[in-house]
Amino acid sequence: MPGISMDSVSNLSPEFQKAFSSAVQAERKPIQQLENKKSVIESKVNLLTDLNSKVESLKENLPAFGTPFAIRELSLNSDDDKVISGSADKSLAEKGKYNLEVLQLAGSASALSNAIPDKNETSLGTGYITFTNKNGDSQEIFIDHDNSTLEGIAKVINSSSLGLKASVVNDDSQEEPAFKLLLRSENVGSQNNIEFPEFYFSGGEADLFIESKNDASNAIVKYQGYEIHSPTNELKDMIPGATLNLKGTTEPGRPITVTIEQDIPKTTTKMKDVVDKLNSIFSFIQGQNKMDEKTDTSKTLGGDYGIRLAEDRLRSALQQNFIGDASRKYRSLGDLGVQFTKQGTLSFDEKKFQAALESNFDDVVTLLSGNGETKGVMASVINAVNSISSTGGGVITNQLQNYNSQMKTIDRNIETKEKQVERKAEALKNQLAAAQNALSAMQGQASYFQGSINSMKGATG
Repeated sequence: MPGISMDSVSNLSPEFQKAFSSAVQAERKPIQQLENKKSVIESKVNLLTDLNSKVESLKENLPAFGTPFAIRELSLNSDDDKVISGSADKSLAEKGKYNLEVLQLAGSASALSNAIPDKNETSLGTGYITFTNKNGDSQEIFIDHDNSTLEGIAKVINSSSLGLKASVVNDDSQEEPAFKLLLRSENVGSQNNIEFPEFYFSGGEADLFIESKNDASNAIVKYQGYEIHSPTNELKDMIPGATLNLKGTTEPGRPITVTIEQDIPKTTTKMKDVVDKLNSIFSFIQGQNKMDEKTDTSKTLGGDYGIRLAEDRLRSALQQNFIGDASRKYRSLGDLGVQFTKQGTLSFDEKKFQAALESNFDDVVTLLSGNGETKGVMASVINAVNSISSTGGGVITNQLQNYNSQMKTIDRNIETKEKQVERKAEALKNQLAAAQNALSAMQGQASYFQGSINSMKGATG
């Protein structure tokens, strides 16, 4: 019994302890009834919270269909992704085809050393590497005996902050083994040209020096008849709203075509995500409404007015149509492959939806998102969702607030009644203790009298 310990009545007889326990249990019945009522409400709160989370998840996807601009998605494709790839900003880019040639990629400055017969045995000595960066600042790094081979020197350079990357390459063009140190700057573009290091080593088995160099270079793209230089291989806004990533060069005189167009697969995927989340809601509601004579209705939302309203409002929004408007190519979601099944959920024909986008994109947008003069179906869905789950007005939100308020009231009532039971239990304990003491006294007197009587009988016998 919460708040009441049987240890406090351990000095009572078993009969009195049993009486005490029975009396307290009787006093706690109203509390048990309140706890049972709270348990029922908690079950409904958990279910409503689950449903509300599904509705909130749907909310995240709906803005993508709220306006004609939101539904718009653009893709950038080229004739050869090995030469050019990229992306298009739907708020800036315009659909169309653009021809350009990639004459040269932006490159980093590089240098190659003389040949060494091996990469990790020949010691090139100890000393310093001096380096002047693009800002004209001079830097030095020390090479000790443990790092005096080609591999060791490359490791030290890579772990320094010189802005260089080093690797050891095997030049198979020569008859004898020829390992060389390849250096390159971390940044591309002619503005990142650098002076390569000087090696000041002593005590080595071979000399190390720079044998050849390549300066950093800009990318060169021919567009609209002009050669355009870029310090990087990422071109932004040469085509308005587009980002081009240069990966290779084109054949001389053979431009590559970049196409910016509607991203039909991406829009289809967005619609599928919305349908999936709607079905998550509808499946939940259908599951709650499946009841028979064995169903414990206290643990479900079957018949609950909140989920009935939620389902009705969503269905009504999704079934909005423009049957009377002969000017429309598409008049309901069914025309786009979205319709209700006998099970109360939605089916989605992706091929039908995608075909509609490909053949009549603007008409699909008008049905879903409106055209500025009329609202689309998805605007009705957004309104329905907000009426189901929104602070201060949503059906489910209000139910949750109401149930939580009831539970707080129940908790206060339980706390009050627990204190009342504790006071009554304490009073009962004292009464039983007094009764037990009185009974013990009476039993003691009875034993005394019985003893006296027995003594008198013995004396007269």
